[in-house]
Amino acid sequence: MIQSVADTKPPSQFGTRPLGDRTAVVAATDNASILADHPVLIICPSCGDVVSTYKQGLPEIIAQFDVHCSTCDIQLRRWCAVAVDAAYTELVDAQMIAELVQSYWDTHLWAGITNERDQPRNDEFSRWYSKKAAEFGWDWEPRCPLCRQGVSEFSGSSSECRCPLDYHHWSETPDQGITLCRDCHETISLHSYDNEAEKRAHDWGLRSRNDLQAICIAIRDAAMTDQQLHPSMAEYIVDRYNLVQSPSEIQHLIELVLANDQLYDLISKHMEG
Repeated sequence: MIQSVADTKPPSQFGTRPLGDRTAVVAATDNASILADHPVLIICPSCGDVVSTYKQGLPEIIAQFDVHCSTCDIQLRRWCAVAVDAAYTELVDAQMIAELVQSYWDTHLWAGITNERDQPRNDEFSRWYSKKAAEFGWDWEPRCPLCRQGVSEFSGSSSECRCPLDYHHWSETPDQGITLCRDCHETISLHSYDNEAEKRAHDWGLRSRNDLQAICIAIRDAAMTDQQLHPSMAEYIVDRYNLVQSPSEIQHLIELVLANDQLYDLISKHMEG
């Protein structure tokens, strides 16, 4: 049994997995071929008790999971129960499991959740995750990945209202994007519509709106984390913000803007509004 965690902050990295592929939230194992070849235990992230066992490893998909933890008197679903390689259970602790689950929730929400009809479902998942976090005794809430503010910090927000985060598309087909608060969304869009940001990108000699907004994200992330903008941030920026560009492309863009003071100042000025 693991001890409960009363106050665990969301991880700083996008999609943290402390033990690699030896442990994962059940929903994250769909079609992933992880934990398929070894005995697996499903544990409650609140108390650590085993609630289910797969002696032959996990199937390709666990399509339905609705198990009651009798110790905590909590119902566990695919998106909060944790699968652990049975050989690694002694390495699991409360902090690790809390970070694993909260990191999955952050990743899921930030990347944007839709159903098979492309209808947004971030609001309902935000409510489900927040309710389950309260049941687990965790200090977790949906937050903007860029400014790091939780939804309770936004003006006019409450647990009963719509989640105050916007989905920003990087690509329509296939759908790919990032969920941001309104202020960050407007900042990376240079306080303009996408077509205007696209025109600015071309006016300034850049390849596309996506490249311009990726630069904006890198600049704002550096400011929010009190760091200097640096090309070594590229892989982290791609992973955290679900970008369509490769790390090498983002590294080149950061190098480009750092070598061009005029362009850097121009972008920064428009980001301020």
